[in-house]
Amino acid sequence: MNDQNHPEQDSIEARATANQRRVSLRNLFLDPNNFRIIHEPDQKQVSDNEVKNRDVMHRTLRLVCGDKNQGIQDLIDSFKTNGYLRVDQILVRELEGGNGYVVVEGNRRIAALKHLQNEYESKGIDLGKLNPEIFSQVPVVLYVDADEVHHLTLMALKHISGNKKWGEWNQAQLLEQLHMIHGLDEEEICKRIGISKVELRRSLRALALVTEYKKSDYGDQFNESIFPIFRHAVRSAALKNWLDWEDKSRQINNSINRDFFFSLLSREPMDEQDDDGSVGFGGQFKEPVITRRDDIDIFAKVIADQRALEYLKKSRDLNGAYRSSDIVFSERQEAAVRSVTAEVDTLAQLAISPQNVPGLESVRGKLQSIIERARTSGLVGVEQKAVFRDRVDAHFSEIHVQRYRGLAGLEMKKLSRINIIAGINNSGKTSLLEAIYLLARQNDLDGLIEVMRRRGKVATDQLDPEWMLEQLGDDSLSIDGMFDQLPAAVNIEHRIEEDSSIDRTRYLGSIDINSNFGTTTLHSINRIYKGQDRETHADSLRLLCPVIFSSPFFFNEPHRYTSFYHKSVQSKALPDIFKFLQENLVPTLEDIRLTDERQRFVVIDRRFSSGVDLSCYGEGLQRMFLLSLLFASAQHGIMLIDEFENALHYHLIEPFSRFIYDLAKKFNVQVFLTSHSKECIDTFINAIPESDDLSCHAIVNTNDGIRTRDFSGSAFKKLLEAGDVDLRGAQ
Repeated sequence: MNDQNHPEQDSIEARATANQRRVSLRNLFLDPNNFRIIHEPDQKQVSDNEVKNRDVMHRTLRLVCGDKNQGIQDLIDSFKTNGYLRVDQILVRELEGGNGYVVVEGNRRIAALKHLQNEYESKGIDLGKLNPEIFSQVPVVLYVDADEVHHLTLMALKHISGNKKWGEWNQAQLLEQLHMIHGLDEEEICKRIGISKVELRRSLRALALVTEYKKSDYGDQFNESIFPIFRHAVRSAALKNWLDWEDKSRQINNSINRDFFFSLLSREPMDEQDDDGSVGFGGQFKEPVITRRDDIDIFAKVIADQRALEYLKKSRDLNGAYRSSDIVFSERQEAAVRSVTAEVDTLAQLAISPQNVPGLESVRGKLQSIIERARTSGLVGVEQKAVFRDRVDAHFSEIHVQRYRGLAGLEMKKLSRINIIAGINNSGKTSLLEAIYLLARQNDLDGLIEVMRRRGKVATDQLDPEWMLEQLGDDSLSIDGMFDQLPAAVNIEHRIEEDSSIDRTRYLGSIDINSNFGTTTLHSINRIYKGQDRETHADSLRLLCPVIFSSPFFFNEPHRYTSFYHKSVQSKALPDIFKFLQENLVPTLEDIRLTDERQRFVVIDRRFSSGVDLSCYGEGLQRMFLLSLLFASAQHGIMLIDEFENALHYHLIEPFSRFIYDLAKKFNVQVFLTSHSKECIDTFINAIPESDDLSCHAIVNTNDGIRTRDFSGSAFKKLLEAGDVDLRGAQ
């Protein structure tokens, strides 16, 4: 609101228009009771007869100027650059007896002029364009015939509803004085200074909450910098309900919840146990849990979940408590359902073009699948397809690649929990990972599409179907092995069907997938068309187990990790991931959150006042974080990591190797990883504490084709210690 358009402002300034004069700076005294400095610990309320006291004058000038003149530096620079410009009037009131004037409005400008006068007269500084004559004839307006309420109203118009706003604490103090000391009701305050009743009540309620806090055991820790947290707290309906807060009386009725809430806002003394077993206070403190406005929103969600609240009480870890429940997933699920419902309502009002019908039919099938899964399963989180094994006692013990790309007749044995595949560039390492991936995906065409998408470096789910079929050619793909002590196999073949019912104008070909696991045989036929969705015909699609393929290309698509993030939240994997990153990369890291709006990861770092996008950090941190997220979704399954060392600094490989091993054990995951770096391979091998959980496989080119040389972890460690051998060149 502009001051010149407000009738109350016009009325007040009309009282002073006829009282313009020029006054020496020495006769102008800063207001020691100014609401601008009311939050300062050294500020004290004084009477008019103390305003000219030397100590009061020095203290007020120091508080207005701030540390190293930060409070007035902008005015100092402006005066030197532009001279004294009468943009705003300086209002003053005369002290009793006519012995000087107290500044009502314009304390910062007078403080800046006093500082410059002192520097000019004592040090002879260059004043720039500021004429030193201003020091003896400052233009002011004498403010007469106005009581304290008018004085406060004027400041409110300038610094609450005007364009030169004070901090929230200072504003609230002024509003409270108008209401509580001078007896103005809410209607009159809102009318006088042009603010809404909502804003007024929010400030008064926040001050009442501060009053309760000051009465608590933690009251001596209050300072104005945390007032915005209190102001945000009284906006939260969930928090007020939990505290049993009454808006009318501005009081909390639940003392237990109140005390716990106040403890989260405060430093908490830590008990220490002496050698004799006695417990006492050792002078150490736990830092506050709630330190910013956003934390109130998270806390309001945590208190709605008893399990999360109990976690918070035990750990004083707000982000951990938020992640310990189903809150994150529930919010995302509800948002998705609302969005789908709204879009369906929109479509219901439109005439649908025939070319859009196949897409709608495909979506209908997916929705039906989701509904059925929700009805029959207690699982929540990441989208899942049916698997043969929700839990496994053993993973792959051997793998045979009969035919896949350049691999034929290749056998891998001596497999363990962690399997390192070594070889020079273009030796076939990635092809071997792809073969394992396809074997685990069984008769699911999406597995083949994902492999093709990666090979073609396609950044979206759209894959050129003609290119994909060209890559398959006429050769069938065949992979088999032993999984969980049962035989498993998959055969993939590209062929042209003769079925007369197929639309030949768009038909490109069919992909037949035959798979088996134990005594179960599955088949799917997938018809590929140009310009329209494929058709999949199968009694069922089954995977051996959860399987995830990570490559440097996939790392560049962080939006694909959102489902993995939610699964990590549910499995409580995130605290371990954050701890690793804190200990090895970013000690100031507090949290990494997924934003629903942009599907981006935002890092909460104590060095910065607000969240920072994950992409602003080094690629090493990004890859380690995103790679670590995958393990919860791969539980009791397979993880395939291509070019493990990519983007990782050498000194991080050893600790990250141990962390990967720990995650693999925690989630019962079998890991296959490739590398073409001897340093990385050697470091990883030495970092794994249990040799029985490690195997090493060198890809070599022989007269019979590409083969592997397989070593147990203990055997290769002995070779490495004895002769510093290179796994990549093993024969």
